[in-house]
Amino acid sequence: MSAREFYHVCSEGLEKSLIFRNREEFMTGMNYIAVCACKFNVCILCFCLMGNHFHFILSGTYEDCWRFGNEYKRMCAMMMKRLQGKGEALRNVEVQIKKITDRNYLEAAIAYVLRNPIAAGFRLMPHQYPWSSADMYFRGGYTPNGRRADDFPVRKLMHLLKSKTTIPGEYVIDKDGMVSPLCYIDYRTVEEIFSHPSRLMGLLSSKKEAEFELFLGIADKYNPDMEELKDSVRELIKIEFGVKAVSQLSMEQKIRLCSMMRRNFRSSRKQIAFITRLNMETINKIV
Repeated sequence: MSAREFYHVCSEGLEKSLIFRNREEFMTGMNYIAVCACKFNVCILCFCLMGNHFHFILSGTYEDCWRFGNEYKRMCAMMMKRLQGKGEALRNVEVQIKKITDRNYLEAAIAYVLRNPIAAGFRLMPHQYPWSSADMYFRGGYTPNGRRADDFPVRKLMHLLKSKTTIPGEYVIDKDGMVSPLCYIDYRTVEEIFSHPSRLMGLLSSKKEAEFELFLGIADKYNPDMEELKDSVRELIKIEFGVKAVSQLSMEQKIRLCSMMRRNFRSSRKQIAFITRLNMETINKIV
């Protein structure tokens, strides 16, 4: 692997709002990555979008990586203003950028980013989380399904991307209108870094979140208000349990949800009781 500069670019976690509340907003955020990748001279090794923050491992100059992160934040703020009426929520959120100084740190940083859903309490393998690049590596030459970007009329493409930025005509857009991450992820470099899928899998199974967050200074503070919390929980149980409402959960699943809300959203016992309809005596035993 030739000498290159690598950076971890991430946002602070919003305390009382969500950047991405639902599938539509996550898909818009995914397409913004493709747009930003075309605006700046960076390579994206991996990424993960969480409800209240985002992470990227990039290769490029410090300036280009910094500009990428801040442009991505700006586009997310515009989305929040358009769809949530909360464009100001990201105004004081800092985009942090840390230079990755050696190969071991690079491997661990990639694994840390891809492990974010697990650290947040999602009971999913990293490659099953739909809003990250975890499924892009060691796929044996997999070709994404969909239509090429140059098959779309210009106005239609701008509507899908929510941007006037031109993307390469060979980029593939799936049936839901999302650009395949395989088009802009530098998966070959990641495969070269790890050499073998077992090496990547091994690091994905390690738990170093606390160590990394202490080093990076990005421990995420997260205390959404009740309406946003309910939206977030609905998205969580849809992914985790395959249901649309907390009332459809079994007692065992509700108990699991209590722990996930505590880890993922830093929810108070009163918030957990309100959402799950469990009594405080039960909540106190769990969290």
